Amino acid sequence: MKRSIGKTARLGLAAAAATGLVLTAATSASAASAFSIGHGAGSCPNAYVCLWTEGNFIQGKFVNDAKFGSFASNQNVGDMGKLKRESGGDKGMQDVASSVVNNTGSSICFYEHNGYGGLEFRIGPWEQWPSVPSWINDKISSFKYC
Repeated sequence: MKRSIGKTARLGLAAAAATGLVLTAATSASAASAFSIGHGAGSCPNAYVCLWTEGNFIQGKFVNDAKFGSFASNQNVGDMGKLKRESGGDKGMQDVASSVVNNTGSSICFYEHNGYGGLEFRIGPWEQWPSVPSWINDKISSFKYC
């Protein structure tokens, strides 16, 4: 079945491409992920959850054979190691996050293991953590709205 993309969606995708973001559509038209969002908490789009490999919202270089330096999503992510850009070669954001922003109106739960298991770190709506607690630093493997 062929879907048409509205003018607003096309303009949003064009703007994201112009700013260097790479968006990947998920199962619904409104769900998307952005890779390499840049430095600073202000680079996290509204209504997204954002993670950076370095503290203070710094986008690190690709690490451990091409893991992302930063990532944003407006949906649950059950396995951060399987995140891929269309160009391929990337190995996600598994076990590298050191700072996070919740730019949503909901609480977000970050987990130590894929599939929302293990240790849980919960942050509230609109919270920013320039440095996640040491017990979850570089251990986040999944997250969801909670």
